[in-house]
Amino acid sequence: LRLSDTARPTLAPPPNAVAVAATMPEPDDEGAGQQQQPKAGPALEGLVVGSYCHDVLLRGGRVVGETLGGAAAFVSNVLDAASPPEASFSVVSKVGPDFAYASAPAPARHPPLLCPARPTTSFHARFSDAAASAHAPDRQLRRVHACDPIYPEDLPDRRFAYGLAVGVAGEVLPETLERMIRLCRAVLVDAQALIRAFDAEGDGSGAAVRHVALEGTPYAGLLQRVAFLKASSEEAPYVGVETARRRCCVIVTEGRDGCRLYWDGGEARVAPFPAVQVDPTGAGDSYLAGFAAGLLWGLSATDAALLGNFFGAAAVSQVGVPTFHPKMLQHCKLYLL
Repeated sequence: LRLSDTARPTLAPPPNAVAVAATMPEPDDEGAGQQQQPKAGPALEGLVVGSYCHDVLLRGGRVVGETLGGAAAFVSNVLDAASPPEASFSVVSKVGPDFAYASAPAPARHPPLLCPARPTTSFHARFSDAAASAHAPDRQLRRVHACDPIYPEDLPDRRFAYGLAVGVAGEVLPETLERMIRLCRAVLVDAQALIRAFDAEGDGSGAAVRHVALEGTPYAGLLQRVAFLKASSEEAPYVGVETARRRCCVIVTEGRDGCRLYWDGGEARVAPFPAVQVDPTGAGDSYLAGFAAGLLWGLSATDAALLGNFFGAAAVSQVGVPTFHPKMLQHCKLYLL
């Protein structure tokens, strides 16, 4: 997919890579009736939808880190660093009055919407001392607080070149995703926004995060109007790759093994970048943002996936939202040019 003028990607495997030829017409306004149509935005403007969070990292029952979290934080960090100069984006995120990252030294760069009556979404990530694999992560995640969901009316009323639905706590409602599809020429979705469910514990430790089958959710009927769906190898069985690949291109990230792209009729593996993992939080978010940035630069899907692997590896090597060295970004953009 090249984010120029495409609809759903039509994928065909050339001899050594996946060529993605797609044409994105105007966003789908079927059923919009006689409502006033949204105005056009800048040619390469994107829309990122998902909430900022407070992330608390614990190891052995001891707090080892408190950071800004939420997929929107990681995604916007990579898009700020790696997007073409002419590409801009808006972030729709919600926080409570307790939000700790509204200012320096580590602020959220794109201001969120404030919900006065709700706390900021908060997660506790408990890590074991055992080594993790791509298929058996060492992280136990609990949602301690939840802010309000993001409603369709919270989205800007204008057209966007692309959208990223990157919820972490069920905040991107089905009707919100549908509104994104109507506003954006192409929508990329993180599976965690669709398949996470939360089981409250009576001991006050928060709600355990579990996954549900995508086919049993209201989101399933929207997949054929989505360009790309990204899932981790842990999430892939709940997505149902064989079914989903007939509706959109599915990307499965495999940690240190790189990633795979699946489409109706083929698949491709993309090699990883080596990294020393310090904190896996935000790896998938950074991957998806790197992938989207690659598409904005005009890369093929497989080359964009390689860029996604690069930023995913960069994310796991630091705690919290990563900082990218200017020289590293300079070399990266030389490759993109």
